[in-house]
Amino acid sequence: MTGKTTPTQRTILALVAVAMGLFLMFVAPFKTLDTLNPCLKALREVWQVAEPDGVWDTPVPILTVTFHVWMALFVFAGAALVVIAKDIYAGKPWARPLALALLALPAIGGLSFVIPWMVLVVRQPGGGKNAAAGMAPAMTIMLLGLIAYFVMLLLEQGDVKTKIAQVVVFGWLGITAGMVYMNAQHGVRYFMHNPSAPYFDPRYSHPELFLGGYVLYASTALFIVAIGLLAARHPAGWYAGVTAALMTAVVMFLVFIDRQQAGASGASEWLRGALLSLVLLALLLIPWFKARVLGPVEA
Repeated sequence: MTGKTTPTQRTILALVAVAMGLFLMFVAPFKTLDTLNPCLKALREVWQVAEPDGVWDTPVPILTVTFHVWMALFVFAGAALVVIAKDIYAGKPWARPLALALLALPAIGGLSFVIPWMVLVVRQPGGGKNAAAGMAPAMTIMLLGLIAYFVMLLLEQGDVKTKIAQVVVFGWLGITAGMVYMNAQHGVRYFMHNPSAPYFDPRYSHPELFLGGYVLYASTALFIVAIGLLAARHPAGWYAGVTAALMTAVVMFLVFIDRQQAGASGASEWLRGALLSLVLLALLLIPWFKARVLGPVEA
């Protein structure tokens, strides 16, 4: 972010922060549950029945816990957005970068809700589709989060090249974080499905699955930190982004090899995730993007 905004732009940005904050506090929690319940119902009544030997028991607690964690994060982010709206209006240099990091939460969290809906509710065993499923209620969270995210990022005075670099880098950061998180869900799913428990038989629970599960969960937070710091043009944001991109690329490639050897379905998702992280790493290392996104910090 250049930090250069007009009074009109700051007014719009502050209003966006307040509106999105109220939505996250008062609407998003109900959209979250409206998306979770059909996913759990599909797991119990459709997938476990159709494929009793599949790994369909572990997703129930995973989705239950993670949906509620995101719900709590939405409410915290919403409250924070309302509180800092006056600082955004005042043009304080730290306020917009913080708001951008907060707005990454509904964008990424909303995506993490929509994908299970598509996989569990819309898709049916045997490859069919549930025509009555409709759109995931959480789609509203994701779309409004994305709109507010890019408004907060781009509504400022700046040249076209800088804005193109911002769209590419900050957009790719969000996409990669979402993919990393979704692969983490699958990693935890397989890690928890360990018939050899309390021991770890390599056939069921490899070290790669721990890395590709809980460690990828943690790395999602690093992406969000990188978004906020890069928006503030702080060098630490570049280091956080490069570290997260490199680590997740390596982890997801290791899990891809692991899942290929195990003959598991969906192994290609790990390869796609690794490639997304590698592209992000390249973007952050290319001087043209780095100079326009990082640049000198301006008061």
